[in-house]
Amino acid sequence: MKHILIVDDITVNLKTVKLILEKYYKVSIVTSGKQAIEFLGRNINELPDLILMDINMPVMNGLETMKKIKEKYGEDTIPVVYLTAISDKKMVVECFKAGLSDYIVKPFNPENLLKKIQNVFDARENENCL
Repeated sequence: MKHILIVDDITVNLKTVKLILEKYYKVSIVTSGKQAIEFLGRNINELPDLILMDINMPVMNGLETMKKIKEKYGEDTIPVVYLTAISDKKMVVECFKAGLSDYIVKPFNPENLLKKIQNVFDARENENCL
């Protein structure tokens, strides 16, 4: 079963997304970018297959967190999908340049969330087959 790490500072968002995903995936949750970095460090032998992360978080935002993860674990190790209320095109472009796999704007449709996650997994499997 694929493993997804959800990173969001708003508890209701974590619970909602976890409820949607846990039928299909192993799900872990943390409430900050710092906790995400710590979680990965503790689980180095079993890194998640995907990180679903908010951009707007205190202390370390999603873009900073993703950059640290990519620096430490490699560009292609863990795909990151943003689940965010930000729809600013400049920010989205900056995130894709930094290695973002996809993004979903809140509020979201659960079916769309599941489809986007599956698309990222499918794309990674197709890359590995080439």
